[in-house]
Amino acid sequence: MGNFRFTSHIDKWEADTERKLDLVVLEMATDIHRVASTLAPKASRALVNSGRISREGKAHYKVIFGGGSVPYAKRRHYENKKTPSSLRYLENAGDSTSRNIRRYLGSL
Repeated sequence: MGNFRFTSHIDKWEADTERKLDLVVLEMATDIHRVASTLAPKASRALVNSGRISREGKAHYKVIFGGGSVPYAKRRHYENKKTPSSLRYLENAGDSTSRNIRRYLGSL
């Protein structure tokens, strides 16, 4: 009976899967940013232009609106008497994107 040798390539598979998952999450974050930009109030476009995506770690991204020039971003998310249809613009963008989760995960 001959010798049997087994070589595992689990490390390569794991690294490839992590890379693909990171790309999927980045694609989702990009779509959330795009949709939130269309849903956000647009009076001066400062709020829309303040949107950005921040990488927090492996397959962990944040979509952020607001900052120094737009301190009212959080308030506009929760209260807006002028354009109530734009309430919860970031949350609604996340919800609409998560409904298509199968499309994103299909590329894994």
